Amino acid sequence: MRVAAWYKMGLSPEEIATQYGHLSLAQVHAALAYYHANSEEIEADLAEEEAFAEKVDRESESRSPR
Repeated sequence: MRVAAWYKMGLSPEEIATQYGHLSLAQVHAALAYYHANSEEIEADLAEEEAFAEKVDRESESRSPR
């Protein structure tokens, strides 16, 4: 899912492969092909991940001493 998120942020496949050296350009293209074939499912997962991160941030802020 990270590759899709980076791609949506505007990184090209080449930039993703260069910036994240553990992925080859072929792997990035394969991940993007999977994303395009399954975009509804992946978008739902990304939205769920973002909602969870926001929840954790809110809970963390409410527990912080002021």
